[in-house]
Amino acid sequence: MNLNLGNIFKKDNRTIRTNDTARAPESMSKGERLYRLQNEIRNMKPGQTLQGTVVNRNGNSVQIELAQDFNINARIDQSVSLALGQMMSFEIKANNGSLLSLAPLYTNTANTATILRALAAAGLPETAANIEMVATMMEEGMPIDKESILSMSRQLLDFPGQNPASIIQMTKLGLPVTEANIEQFEHYMNANHQILGSVETIMDELPQVFTELMAAGKEGQAYTFYEAVLNIFTGNETEGSVILQENLPAQPEEGQPAGQETVSLTQEQTTKQETTQPGTQQAAEQPAGQIRDAVQTMQQQADDTLLHMTDTAGGEGGRPVVLTDRQWNSLADMLRNLGVEEETAGQIQKGQIPPKEVLNLIREFLPRAMHDPDVGRIMERLLGGKEFQNLLKAEIGKQWLIEPREVADPKQVEQLYERVREQTMRMHQALAAAEKGETPLARSVQNLQNNVDFMNQMNHMYTYVQLPLKMLGNNAHGDLYVYTNKKNLAAKDGNVSALLHLDMEHLGPLDVYVTMQNQKVSTNFTVQDESILDLIEEHIGLLHDRLAKRGYDFKAHMQIKEAEEEGEQESIMRTILHQQKNISVLSRTSFDMRA
Repeated sequence: MNLNLGNIFKKDNRTIRTNDTARAPESMSKGERLYRLQNEIRNMKPGQTLQGTVVNRNGNSVQIELAQDFNINARIDQSVSLALGQMMSFEIKANNGSLLSLAPLYTNTANTATILRALAAAGLPETAANIEMVATMMEEGMPIDKESILSMSRQLLDFPGQNPASIIQMTKLGLPVTEANIEQFEHYMNANHQILGSVETIMDELPQVFTELMAAGKEGQAYTFYEAVLNIFTGNETEGSVILQENLPAQPEEGQPAGQETVSLTQEQTTKQETTQPGTQQAAEQPAGQIRDAVQTMQQQADDTLLHMTDTAGGEGGRPVVLTDRQWNSLADMLRNLGVEEETAGQIQKGQIPPKEVLNLIREFLPRAMHDPDVGRIMERLLGGKEFQNLLKAEIGKQWLIEPREVADPKQVEQLYERVREQTMRMHQALAAAEKGETPLARSVQNLQNNVDFMNQMNHMYTYVQLPLKMLGNNAHGDLYVYTNKKNLAAKDGNVSALLHLDMEHLGPLDVYVTMQNQKVSTNFTVQDESILDLIEEHIGLLHDRLAKRGYDFKAHMQIKEAEEEGEQESIMRTILHQQKNISVLSRTSFDMRA
């Protein structure tokens, strides 16, 4: 039997040929050839491709014949349409040595002919890159007429070195394509988009800048830098327009400057999207007030669910500990040495003064530290100590994170992101003034700002928000995605849905799918194992009571989560892409919390 491996394995548009081994396939026995083939498959890496005939399909499992008498079993997205007997090319998405995860390349005979005709009509050569571009456009359900292909080709040429699939998918979703947005989009695709991660990194990296400046003999710059930081977090909050608002057509508020950057769409933006996005005319006919109420209600459902899961895991209650008693004592002693009145120092020692006020008090001594050596020595010890660093972390957390009980109030979420964006801009200026504009901290600040800006642009099209959560002794990442995009603000029957994923230390991964129609709320919990089902059932009455107080009829369904495909990473962006393809996904949004 002659195994034509040259037509089966390909990498980077180059064939992995049969003479890569010491012996040619023709001289091998059947057993040797099959063994070699098995080894080839076992060693294949993500990004390589294989070609074979589909011989069986059951849900997300597919059997592919690669050669006579040799079949492989693999995982594939259940939404992919496959026909038995169809010859197809597949890309390796993941390979753990025993199970492949595949994605179709749409270079089967029928689609290849379509792709080549489309390229010919557009006057583009039949290169591997162009074929991949059109195939990806087809996979995303985009038109492949001449103008669409030429426009996409120009778009890809504008961003050499970037992943073409990312640019195509961003265009599909109506997201502006820029270098910064591509980076953020890929973070979101790979579930590396957590604002919380940037916040915690910034908290940890702030002291390093001060330490480096002091070690370099730049005491003045070090104190000036911390003075600027404390001004950001203890000064008067800058008033301004809200960045994140409900994703609804709305007129600017009275007195709002024209063109001010917000997420809520102006009528002009709405008209433009209705022109360019299919299905938006139907969405525009939906009563805006009804949709706005539905969005706010879904935020309330997320709030209630969060509180319920927090109660279930035993993660909330009591007062957060900012400093230990010993640290409060040490801090009070240092402030006494700086000349703070005894009454004030005594209150600080007992932890009776809020962190923000203590930080503001420390800030007042910074100018003196630059000119008075005695004050400078005390301030160097104070600013380099855990007491000050923990106080600053606590205040940053208070201003850049949100408590579960605040999630239901849209204004709280809106003000959070206005605050984060304005304060990161000021922090970037402080770093530049300290000649630290190229440090890891500066990159973390820029990434956080870019993340918020990208989310701002997402909210022109999709009702999505991250919820960096502040819980007792824990920080938590959250995504809330309500199915109210401009294509389909709500179903004709008034049904609105939201997706939520919780990852809690005591409960494990937990997927929550919430639907609401009129006063009826249905929640589907998908959990890791049977023991978690029992725990949720034991506490489900708390959620029922919360919703009953709001006047809702509540039903809950529970099930065990199926094993995930190796290498497949759920993310909010994949959820949105699936929705655009009308693929039902039970749970994609993510909360990463340790309760």
